[in-house]
Amino acid sequence: MSSITYNLLEEDLSKEKGSSSFMLPLFIALGVVMAALFIGEMLFGKNSLEVYLALQKDDVTLDKKIYQLQNQNAALQKKYFELKNIMPE
Repeated sequence: MSSITYNLLEEDLSKEKGSSSFMLPLFIALGVVMAALFIGEMLFGKNSLEVYLALQKDDVTLDKKIYQLQNQNAALQKKYFELKNIMPE
């Protein structure tokens, strides 16, 4: 009688081991997929590194444009005031 009980216990333990050996790779695969999605979102999403670098490049371009427009504005103001002083009122 004890051998039957022992066999049943072995079957129960083997079933438990089988289910846990199946769950571990599943959790690992799920973790890898989630990590891949997170990294993909960080590199190519709305708030990604790619967008940040593009905005940095635009910032440099806009700073150059502002400097050019300020110089152009100063030259035009100088010309305006020179013409205003030449013309009698």
